[in-house]
Amino acid sequence: MEFNLLAFFTLALAHFLALLSPGVDFFVIISNTSKYGKISGILTSFGIAFANLFYIILALFGISLIQDNPNVFLFIKIIGALYLLYIAKSLLQAKQRDLFENSATRSVPLKKGLLKHFFMGFFSALLNPKNSIFYFTLFSLSIKNNTSMYTQYFYGLWMFFAVLFWDIFIVSLLSNKKSKLFMQKYSNSIEKISAYILIFISLLILYEIINNKTYVL
Repeated sequence: MEFNLLAFFTLALAHFLALLSPGVDFFVIISNTSKYGKISGILTSFGIAFANLFYIILALFGISLIQDNPNVFLFIKIIGALYLLYIAKSLLQAKQRDLFENSATRSVPLKKGLLKHFFMGFFSALLNPKNSIFYFTLFSLSIKNNTSMYTQYFYGLWMFFAVLFWDIFIVSLLSNKKSKLFMQKYSNSIEKISAYILIFISLLILYEIINNKTYVL
C-alpha cells in the first residue's frame, strides 16, 4: 500500500491547526464540563467526535465520486486552497477574548440522561455547516487518484481520533487553573501562528497546481 507521508503530515497539520482555534464546540465543552463535571465533558467530546466522523464519511464518499473527473477535482482543490486562506483570514482577524467567561458556574450533579450530554456535543458539531466544508476541503487537497481506500480510511480515522482526544484534553485542562490561564493568555497568539501556517500551505498548494506538477497535497 503506497502511503504519501508528506500528504498525511500536511492533512494532519492543517486539521490540528483548525482544532486549536476555539469554536462553537469548544464553548459547548467548556459549558458542560463547568456545569456538570468531567464526565459530561467527555460525553460531549464523544458526541462532537462522532458528528465529525459523519462528515468525514460524507467527504470521503463525495471525493470518491469526483476523483475520476480531473477537471472537477482540480476545481475542488483550488476552492479548497482558497477556503484554507479564508480560515487563516478569520484567525488573523480574531481578537483576544475571555475563553472561560461563563465557566465559573456552580457544578450541578450529573444525574440521569447521560446520552443528553453526548447529543449536545453531537448536534453542536452536526449543525455546524463549516465542518462539512472543512473535511471536504482537506480530502480534496490530500487525496490523489492513486490514493488507496485504506489510506483514505486511515486519514479519516486519524482525524476522528484527533478530534476526540483533543476535546478530552480540553476537558482535562479545565480542572487545572494554570492550564486555563495559559490557554487564556496564549490562545490568540496560537491562532495567529496557525493562520500563517495555513496561508503557507494554501499558497504552496496553489503554486503546485499552477505549475502542473504531479505533487498535490
